[in-house]
Amino acid sequence: MKDRDGDEGLDSRIAGLALERFGLDGFAGTSVADLAGVLGVSKAAIYYHYRSKDALLHRLVDPLLDAIDACLDTHSAPNRPAPGARRLLGDYLAVLTAHREVVPLVATDVAVLNHPTIGPRIRAQDQRLRTLLAAPDTGAAATLRAEAALGAIRRPLTTQTAVDLTDASHQKTLIDAAVATLQAGHDG
Repeated sequence: MKDRDGDEGLDSRIAGLALERFGLDGFAGTSVADLAGVLGVSKAAIYYHYRSKDALLHRLVDPLLDAIDACLDTHSAPNRPAPGARRLLGDYLAVLTAHREVVPLVATDVAVLNHPTIGPRIRAQDQRLRTLLAAPDTGAAATLRAEAALGAIRRPLTTQTAVDLTDASHQKTLIDAAVATLQAGHDG
């Protein structure tokens, strides 16, 4: 029998391997049996730590989604002036960068995007972001600019770029591009 530290080590190994395999084969294309085989443990050992593959997915993505919610709550608190787009985008980028390993899974895996609890949460967060970035304009053009700005922030985090996105100058470049996108069409 493993001691507590051994169990925690296995928990981390399961989560790390799951993130890797979900990234390669997708959430739907990866089974608990696949994970157990690679780790050299039984499926029961994985189910000891996670009651289901769904619980394992939540273990991976919920910290990112919770951090995005906290960021949005900070920027949309009642009785506070609306934050500038630059500050909101900077805080959002900081959250994504802190959870960079999970961003591609949440942004591109169809099974995750269509997950019954995770998918609606992602869509609600995206709507809140678009609303905050487009405000006070509620028109289609403002909404499209907000969506394009979010793409400028998220896309580099979902590709295999060699650029260090923790570098402040690179983050500034992304934020400048996103802010310029928000301002497009307002310049005359």
